[in-house]
Amino acid sequence: MPLRLSSHTFTSHAVEAEVEYRLLLPDDHREGERLPLVLHLHGAMSSSASLELALPLYREAFDAGEFPRAVVACPSTPTQGGFYLDQEDGPAWETMVGTELPAHLTETFGAFDRVALLGASMGGYGALKQAFAAPERFAAVAALSPAVFPGESPADVPARNIPSVLGELHRTMAPGGDAETYARNSVHGRARTRAELIRSSGLSVLIDCGAADEFLLHEGAAYLHEVLAELDIEHRFRLVEGAGHVGPAAERRTLDAIRFLGRALMSR
Repeated sequence: MPLRLSSHTFTSHAVEAEVEYRLLLPDDHREGERLPLVLHLHGAMSSSASLELALPLYREAFDAGEFPRAVVACPSTPTQGGFYLDQEDGPAWETMVGTELPAHLTETFGAFDRVALLGASMGGYGALKQAFAAPERFAAVAALSPAVFPGESPADVPARNIPSVLGELHRTMAPGGDAETYARNSVHGRARTRAELIRSSGLSVLIDCGAADEFLLHEGAAYLHEVLAELDIEHRFRLVEGAGHVGPAAERRTLDAIRFLGRALMSR
C-alpha cells in the first residue's frame, strides 16, 4: 500500500510563526478513520525534509506489516534558538512540537488512539525529553544517537563532549549555567523527577547509538542507560559497533526504530 507525503503549515502561538511540517499517511486514508500519531523529530541543521528521506523506510515497515496505518508528522524546527526547547523569554519549541502540533492535527484527523515519538540526534534529545515529561501521553519513544551528555549538571559534562553545536545546546539548556534549569531541560533530570510515572506508564523506550559516534554521543547514551537502569526504568539500549553518527548503518537503524514503534503501537 503506497504512503502519501504532503507539506503543510500551521500558525504556532508558542513560537509566534508559521511552522512548516510534512505529513505521511496511507494513500487510502479514510476521513474519520482513527489512527495512531508518530511525531518524527529531525536532527540539527535539518528540516521536515528528513521525513521524505525516511519515507522508503516507513514504506518498507508498513508493507511488511511491521508498522500500522498511522499519521506521521515532522515539523521544521531551528537549531540555534530552537533545540526543541522552550526558550527563556523566547519561542517555545517544545510546546509547539508536543502540544500545539498534535492539537492542530487532531482538528484535522480527530483524536489519535496512540502517540509515539521518533527522533535522531537533536531530535532524539527532543523526543526523549517530551516522552519523559509526560509518559502517560505516549506509547513509545525511539531515540537514535540522541544529543544527551555524560553528566547531569553543566559543570559535569567534559569539554570534549560539547563541541560546536552541541556546545550551543549545552549552554542553551541552562542560561548562566544554572544547575536547576539544566536539570529541568535535561533528559536525565526528567527521568529522575518522573521515574515513578515512567515506570507505571508502560512507555516503551529505545535508545540506539553508534559506538563510534564522531561527536561522542555514545558516551552520553551509555550514561543515560546507566541512569535509567539505576531508576529501574525499563528500556532497550543498543550500541552499534563500528557505526558513526551517520553512515551505512544509519538507514537500517532507523528502520529498526520504526519497527520498534510499530510493535508498541500495534500491541495496544
